[in-house]
Amino acid sequence: MKRKGIILILLCGIGLLFAAPLKHVPDFGENPGHLRMYQYLPPNIDTLNAVPLVLVLHGSGQTAYSLSFASGFNKLADSLGFIVIYPDQPFYNNLLTAFSFYMPGRMKKGQSEPASIRNMIFYMQKNYTIDPERIYITGMSAGGAMANVMLNAYPDLFAAGALFAAPSILHEGLNPDRSHKLRIAIIQGKNDLTVFPRNADRLMEQWREFFDLDSADHKVTEHYKDHELLKLTEYPKEGDAQLVRLDLARTGHILLVDPGKGLKMGGHYSLFTKDVNFHLPYWICEFFGLVE
Repeated sequence: MKRKGIILILLCGIGLLFAAPLKHVPDFGENPGHLRMYQYLPPNIDTLNAVPLVLVLHGSGQTAYSLSFASGFNKLADSLGFIVIYPDQPFYNNLLTAFSFYMPGRMKKGQSEPASIRNMIFYMQKNYTIDPERIYITGMSAGGAMANVMLNAYPDLFAAGALFAAPSILHEGLNPDRSHKLRIAIIQGKNDLTVFPRNADRLMEQWREFFDLDSADHKVTEHYKDHELLKLTEYPKEGDAQLVRLDLARTGHILLVDPGKGLKMGGHYSLFTKDVNFHLPYWICEFFGLVE
């Protein structure tokens, strides 16, 4: 096991050396949260026409670079035609590189880290032709919790969000505007011992209340996409689902990938990924409506 861990670390390090470069944007506007901004623009992206924008937030112990390499979002951006922003929590803010979702005084609209991330989007809108109807956000672990903060602080900004293995902490004073009906996906490993499944239960309850959905009005699909690990729950059960939950059986606190060159394949081996022939970031892009 020790040797396997060393090999994984070496593979991740080598992969970072050859990963498609992220561009550091040092001056994206006011930055009260002292975050860093990285962006990925596909080489052949048509920036003259309105393009989608996807924000991807890393978890604790991760960085923008490590998540961009391991997840495969850059490959998806190349093939599906969107731009990616990777907000990055530097170690001098938090030794675990975790976003400060657990600090109620900082998690407010117009303040600290939420304001910094909002200004990253402002920067992109000022410098590129971003489709305002196709701005999306996703995150893993602490990044998922921070994505949830953003979706509550600025619900009218996003078309959809996907929260993976996200702690369910949500402070009072959020959920200010219920008029904008965005779409939400909650993704949870059933064997996650870092962020327990009850967090996903609370997130589902929060968003059912936000959308005023009947808890009984849902459809469950076992072995979703003919995969034994996947179960999908959709609210409401008729029409386009506004709220979905994807449960991952026999899965811990880890990102599911499917390394390869095919459109539905992607991601790389790392300390926080697992190959189960299912590329979760591709599914997230499907949920966002980025796959035609």
